[in-house]
Amino acid sequence: MSLFLQGLRATQFGFLFGLLAVGVPGPAAAEPGAVPAPKAEHTAQPDSAPADAAPIPEFQPRPDGPVAWVRTLQLLQDRIAAGSLAAHESQLVLIARINGDLLNAAPEVWTDPHNLRAAIVFALSGGGPAILRRLVKQDGLGEPEMTLARGALAYVEGREAEASRLLKEVDIATLPPTLAGAIGLTQASLAVTESPTRAIGLLDQVRLLLPGTLAEEGALRREIFTLGQTGDLKRFEALAVQYLRRFPHSIYAGNFRQRLAYQVTKLDVGQDSGRFSVITGILDELDPDSRKSLYLLIARTAIEEGKTGAAFLAADRALALCAPESLEASQARLYQAAAEIVSLATFQSGLRTLRAVDRTRLPRGDSRLLDTALATAEEIQRGLTGKPGLPEGDTAAPKPAQTAADAADEPARLIPRAQATIDRIDLLLKKANP
Repeated sequence: MSLFLQGLRATQFGFLFGLLAVGVPGPAAAEPGAVPAPKAEHTAQPDSAPADAAPIPEFQPRPDGPVAWVRTLQLLQDRIAAGSLAAHESQLVLIARINGDLLNAAPEVWTDPHNLRAAIVFALSGGGPAILRRLVKQDGLGEPEMTLARGALAYVEGREAEASRLLKEVDIATLPPTLAGAIGLTQASLAVTESPTRAIGLLDQVRLLLPGTLAEEGALRREIFTLGQTGDLKRFEALAVQYLRRFPHSIYAGNFRQRLAYQVTKLDVGQDSGRFSVITGILDELDPDSRKSLYLLIARTAIEEGKTGAAFLAADRALALCAPESLEASQARLYQAAAEIVSLATFQSGLRTLRAVDRTRLPRGDSRLLDTALATAEEIQRGLTGKPGLPEGDTAAPKPAQTAADAADEPARLIPRAQATIDRIDLLLKKANP
């Protein structure tokens, strides 16, 4: 199959997206009325993504069979990994058309194992279960195709225990690369909870088999977050840097950055400067504006998760990249102050900053965070002094006269109250989700 696909690569670029044509002769889709028409000549790109060389053309479809149809889908998906919005928006139309072509294929088509493998890849590439439901009921399917088809069908239908039983022992090194990639990603997804080490090994194999494809992009994303769950900071950093270098414009890069912010927060990188250097090493790959945005996202996420050390450090980094009177600077100061108020040493500084933030400039979610942080500061003040919060402008609560013995004992009395109060802060801050 791999040699056949290599030969197709040279010829298919001339009609790469022919199956996107609507209303031209060709095998009908299973439910043509439900298939939306693609937007005409739409080639918009993300601001940071390189423009496509040309609009996706419409050609007459060629009846080359399942292998060619599925290869066309894969080439479209590879353009998604490169950042093409046009390819992303066309994907559902193409999948619907190929699904109809596969369902309408003559029975003798499925006597060729290459076509069976293409159908399995299609189902695992977003094509859905319809063709596999038909094929597993058909007599004469050989091995390993029957086992792979049954396992893929179980996975697509959400029967993970059965899918794991059928696919667990499959050695993807014995399969053609395209099929190996689809099965390997599936095996990794099934194994990640109980055996993250095995999942990481499978994702490594997929990346090596299919460089430059959406399969590699997906494998790299999944492996990064699996490494984060295992606490392997060194490889987590190395692969995150690799992702940002290889797939900076992927349609899924935005989701990757959001998950990255959450993952680094769970890693509690604010514990010390050495752990935080993992973040700086990753974000140094980005341009300054992207770096600033991601530091702000990390700081906001860390506040929500109660990781105030990471929030303070990330907000400080973001602030250094912000124009002095910009909205981003106000957000960075807010996140930094929200982290400061949970430390006795920086409480007053954080409170002053919170009171100085112009709430009229903040997005609604950040305005809620400001309200929550101010309420938290009042709670801390009551916990420390037993009195209501300080009037605006005051920096210290009046203290009664103390004996030397009282002064010596005061820290010991305050620490348990302060700790109990701070323990409630994480819950308060989490209420400020946007």
